[in-house]
Amino acid sequence: MNWYGNWALFRRECQRFLRVWLQTLGAPLISAMLYFAIFGAALGQRIGDAGHGFSYLQFLVPGLAAMGIIQHAFQNTSSSLIQMKYLGMLQADLLALPLNPAQIVLAFTAAAMVRGALVGIGILAISRLFVEFTIADPPLLIGSALIMAAIFGLVGLLTGIWAKNFDQVALVGNFILTPMVYLGGVFFANSMLPAGWQKAPLLNPIFYLVDLFRRGLLGAGQTPPEGALIAVSLVMAALFIVAMLLFRLGWRLKS
Repeated sequence: MNWYGNWALFRRECQRFLRVWLQTLGAPLISAMLYFAIFGAALGQRIGDAGHGFSYLQFLVPGLAAMGIIQHAFQNTSSSLIQMKYLGMLQADLLALPLNPAQIVLAFTAAAMVRGALVGIGILAISRLFVEFTIADPPLLIGSALIMAAIFGLVGLLTGIWAKNFDQVALVGNFILTPMVYLGGVFFANSMLPAGWQKAPLLNPIFYLVDLFRRGLLGAGQTPPEGALIAVSLVMAALFIVAMLLFRLGWRLKS
């Protein structure tokens, strides 16, 4: 196992987004502040209690942090792979590395987790300017954040493998991922919905990831955490295996 090569690829992926940190890390913090100003300050007082004794601003904090983790973990791997396709780096550089498919997938996923974690930490720090909160369950918060970043780093990697151009990556991000995130409990609790729609978010897999993260931060959620943790861990493992097999087969990577 060439672990030095694995580390080198991971470091390269981290340096890629750190070079443009204003875009990759600064921009989501500005977006979070705008969300707090609009949804929190303007609408929070009208909404009032969001459930379990939390104000709407407190409820919003983990949702925005989770959204940042999901979106930027996805963007990190999908943009990296599609850029490599455009530059002709896949066969000449990436696939020629003395690394097995598992190591390649691990390096890409770990870098996406780092970017997602940095964005999440930044948003939580910015949130303290607007509302006070304490971390109820640090292990659950950290674990759910890492699993969430890993899952969407892998989804981004699979999207980058499948896509032939930036338009197809944007198609997945704008028309599949973004609606699922917005409807995944980031901005609302199920109890806020009309009676006939309260079970609809349960069909959205992102809802369970956001709910786990919210439980880790605030200590209260809408679903049992044990089953959700097992389910999302299995999804993460399945996505890792699929990505590894695609790299082994070279599907859409060698042509």
